[in-house]
Amino acid sequence: ARTAAELLDHAARAGIDWQAADAEAAGVVRRASARAAVRLENVRAVRAPDAEHRKAEQSRDLARIALDRATQALTDAEQAEQAADGAVASAVEAAGQALAAWSSRHSGLLPTHGWADLTEALGDALAQFGEPDAALPESTYNAGTAPAEHQVRDEQAALRARHTALVTERKAVTAERAAIAAERDDAPPRRPGRPGRAADRMDVAGAPLWRLVRFAPGVDDTRAAAIEAALEASGMLDAWVSPDGHAGLLAAPGYDGYLVPGTAVTGPNLTDVLEPEDDTPMPRGLVTAILASVALDGSLFSSAAVTGSDGRYSQGIIAGRHHKEHAEYIGATARAHRRAARITECDARIATLTAEIAGLDKRAQALADTLAAFGDARTDLPATGQIAGAQREHNRAAGHLRSARHAAEQARVSFDESVAAVTVTERALRRAAADNVLTPESADRVEDATRRFEAAARDLEARYRERGRQADAVADARDRVEHAAAEEQAAAGTHRSAYRRHAEENAKLQALRESVGAEAQEVLARISAAESGLAAAQDEEKAARGAEMEAIRLASAASERVASGRAALRVALDEELATARRLAPFAARELLDVLACPPGLRWPASEEEWTRGETPPAALAIHDAILTATRGMSATETSQKASTTRLTRALEELQAQLAAAGQDYHPAWDSPDGVIVVRIADEQGPLPAAAFANRISAARRDQHLLLSDSEQRILEDALLTRLAQQIHDRTVDARDLIRAMNREMRERRMSSGKKVGVSWQMSDALDAEQRAVVSLLDTESSRLAPDSLARMRAHFADRIKTERARHRDQPYRELLASVLDYRRWRQFSFRLVGPEGEEETLTRARHSRLSGGEQSVSLHLPLFAAAHATLNTARPDAPRLLALDEAFAGVDDTGRAELMSLAAQFDLDLFMTGYDLWATSAAVRAAAHYDLAHSPVQHTVSALLLVWDGSELIADETGTLTALLGSPGTRRAATSPHLLLAPQA
Repeated sequence: ARTAAELLDHAARAGIDWQAADAEAAGVVRRASARAAVRLENVRAVRAPDAEHRKAEQSRDLARIALDRATQALTDAEQAEQAADGAVASAVEAAGQALAAWSSRHSGLLPTHGWADLTEALGDALAQFGEPDAALPESTYNAGTAPAEHQVRDEQAALRARHTALVTERKAVTAERAAIAAERDDAPPRRPGRPGRAADRMDVAGAPLWRLVRFAPGVDDTRAAAIEAALEASGMLDAWVSPDGHAGLLAAPGYDGYLVPGTAVTGPNLTDVLEPEDDTPMPRGLVTAILASVALDGSLFSSAAVTGSDGRYSQGIIAGRHHKEHAEYIGATARAHRRAARITECDARIATLTAEIAGLDKRAQALADTLAAFGDARTDLPATGQIAGAQREHNRAAGHLRSARHAAEQARVSFDESVAAVTVTERALRRAAADNVLTPESADRVEDATRRFEAAARDLEARYRERGRQADAVADARDRVEHAAAEEQAAAGTHRSAYRRHAEENAKLQALRESVGAEAQEVLARISAAESGLAAAQDEEKAARGAEMEAIRLASAASERVASGRAALRVALDEELATARRLAPFAARELLDVLACPPGLRWPASEEEWTRGETPPAALAIHDAILTATRGMSATETSQKASTTRLTRALEELQAQLAAAGQDYHPAWDSPDGVIVVRIADEQGPLPAAAFANRISAARRDQHLLLSDSEQRILEDALLTRLAQQIHDRTVDARDLIRAMNREMRERRMSSGKKVGVSWQMSDALDAEQRAVVSLLDTESSRLAPDSLARMRAHFADRIKTERARHRDQPYRELLASVLDYRRWRQFSFRLVGPEGEEETLTRARHSRLSGGEQSVSLHLPLFAAAHATLNTARPDAPRLLALDEAFAGVDDTGRAELMSLAAQFDLDLFMTGYDLWATSAAVRAAAHYDLAHSPVQHTVSALLLVWDGSELIADETGTLTALLGSPGTRRAATSPHLLLAPQA
């Protein structure tokens, strides 16, 4: 304050007018600051377009660099694309050369014309390799050689069947020769009424007549042959002779023919030319008596039995004559001669069969070599890997070229945009410089000068402000000095008065002390002690009262805790009992078995066990067992959701599997107490899932014991043979249907003269094993060998196992249907036949090059042909109806007329819908149209009948057309006046 006062005094003595100086300086600073602000605005106005211009120039330079790089990349991409295109052409040319070499190596597999067509088709496939819907060389080869291969396989099957028949016949002839050589087949041919097998006579005593006699010496061969022929024709040659004569007729089992002794003939009889054989089980007298009963060379019917030396015979009312070259059965010599002749015949037959079997083996080997040659040719097809690699490189190069072209175009556009931006910013910069009278080069100098001036002005303003604060501080200090001087004078007066009062009071205190003495000091001390004791007693009383209140409060709180504890104990016990009772659903024996709890646990059955005030020990034992079984498991929300999902899926799979079993099993589940209980009902009633599983498992074990491995193999072979036959029959039916379709399609020409054919070929997606099994299924099941059945069994078992692992949730019935779906093993192939008879595969690319009408006809022609071929199997008067929704959509009028003509050629009764479809074609003999009109006002739909009679479209505007067509009109009579045909919103 003193310094401020001194400064003010110094200013007063110097005569400085601070207020006038402040006002003038402030005006100068304000005007200079305004001019500086304007200048800064000018600088900013020029600086902004200058920055935009510089930025635009930088962008232009960067765009120029990017354009140069994109141009160079485009040049490189074009060169790479040209090189890749050349590589593709080289690869195709190399494949063509390899195809020519391949064709020369395997040219003998097909006829010359067919091989040339196949080679040409393979060349086209190689040339079109990589195009969309282009046929692969392997597919083309399979399509070209499939008929020949099928023919070879059919011939192989026929050869195998013929080979099997010949081998069987040779075995039979060999067995017959062995039996003849072993003298086990000397008997004459079996006659009606004789046992079918020689073993049927083994248990009967006796022997046939031809074993019991021989020709007498002196009987020549001609007479012997005639007599044996007569005996054989009359049935006596192999008739049975029993040792006991007539008794054998009654004792012999079954059926047979017998000889018994009759009345001896007077005159010549068989004893003149026949005599009993030695070492036979029959008595010679019995044989002689039988021979004596037959007359020899007598007149016919002169005796019961007559035999002539010329082959004549009579027996009863029957007579006849037979002839033989020589005797074959009577006498060991005759039988030996017959055996030698028969053995010679058997040897000749065996040699013929062996030669024929050898020829079949050679032919079969030739056919196998032919199939191997087809396979070798298929394996030796020109590889397309080089073409595919070259095409991939070409596609990659083409992609890079497209990207480079796009990048170059983008870079050129960016460069043009940056050049335009530079021009625009340059114009804006010049305009701003002219408006602000400031060039971009001097903007920095002006800004620096303005900044320096602003700094100086701010410093001057700060000094002005500091001077003002100092002046205010001086004024305040002067006021405080004056106030302090006044307070100092007042304090001096107060000090003097207080000093005088202190002196007076001190004198009075000294006088009082001198007058009171020692007693007053003692009284004062006792009063002080009493006051101290009273204060201590009051403190103790207050502490005692506080302790009493605290004890009362603690006792009340303890009583309340005891009461609440007893109530909580009762509630806890009730809750414990209620919680324990909720454990009852988990105490089911099935659930305890699932949790692997020990046996013998039971749930309390009587209510008395729950009224004792504590949880029954049986319930505690079940609770402890469940805790032990579930120890280490922690249930979370996520695990519960996952368990619920798994359980739901398991129940769905169980229901699907039981339904697929076809045994009328009905699963049902509910969760009334929080535990899902599954029961399965069958013919014995509902059972828990575990009990049902045990019963099914026991039944399965029983069935497994009843079916041995050999029986299972026999059953599988029988089922597989039947399945193969069904697939073969259906395949044959499908081929017949497709052949009929192909024949019908090739008989119809399009307007351009072209025709379309169809074939059913083996799918390209099949592997080698699948192709082999499909080829086996093309054969009749009766011709399948055991190794073929074993191969088919292994193949289908492997396929079923694979599909089962891939689709675990699919029912077994649907799985079998998917594996045995023979329709997936083949695919349709369409052929486009030109007017001159040339053919080519109708691919999507080739179809897209057809005209619009040809495309429509080629799409509808297979449909109409299939319907025609299928409907031909019905009765002649059956309707040939075919429904088409939105028929011929997108087809022009010319194409529609051609399709209508095609439908008329196939004699189809079409039911069609369409927005603007009219069957007014000359090829259509008659058609009925119903034109529907919708009225949004009345919310109704009306129908107008129009009939095409082949030349004119007649409208039913007056309602009389139905009567002219012979309709009774009963459908037009309404049963209620409130019925309307209205469209639903």
